[in-house]
Amino acid sequence: MQTYTFGYGSGLGLSVILHHIKNDMTDGEKIKIESCRVMIVGEGHFADAVRRAVMESGFRNIMCVEAPTGSADIAVDVVMDGMTASFERAIPVVYPFDFIEGGAAMVVLPGDKPEIETQGDMRLWAAKYMSGYCSFWNVEGNDWLRIVLPRIERGEVAEQARETAACICGRILANIAVGRDVKHFPRFYLSRNLELV
Repeated sequence: MQTYTFGYGSGLGLSVILHHIKNDMTDGEKIKIESCRVMIVGEGHFADAVRRAVMESGFRNIMCVEAPTGSADIAVDVVMDGMTASFERAIPVVYPFDFIEGGAAMVVLPGDKPEIETQGDMRLWAAKYMSGYCSFWNVEGNDWLRIVLPRIERGEVAEQARETAACICGRILANIAVGRDVKHFPRFYLSRNLELV
């Protein structure tokens, strides 16, 4: 089984990532991706960026909603105003984050017991959590996240960071749809802003 991940702090070209998702899949995997039902919870530019990246990854059955609804195989919760939607734990949920200088995502699988949904401002909590994790484990190349924490606290956002997080989501969702391993909570995906080529 092959696992595709973004390294902590690695920067990759957006078009390269999305292009390789389809090229790295077998015909059978492409069919699984096309038939997988994805629910994107949220609205605005960030949700639109996630929808575009998910479509470019090969998904065709995409629901964009303001609150969790009926049936889906995978959900993406575009955290709005720092607050997360409430999901039943029957499906994987991906949480993308705009960290101004980079993007990130956390995956919660059925059976995980995350503390993330109980946090007040989930975006800020996730930024502090990931920054602390990288510091504790001496993960190099992630000082940028610690440096931008005050800007995240002020609510600053960046379109390029949203595109980066959306690209990460596209890759994660494709891997989940075809049954490949993904990092899930307490682990995460974190990358400096991607080159928008």
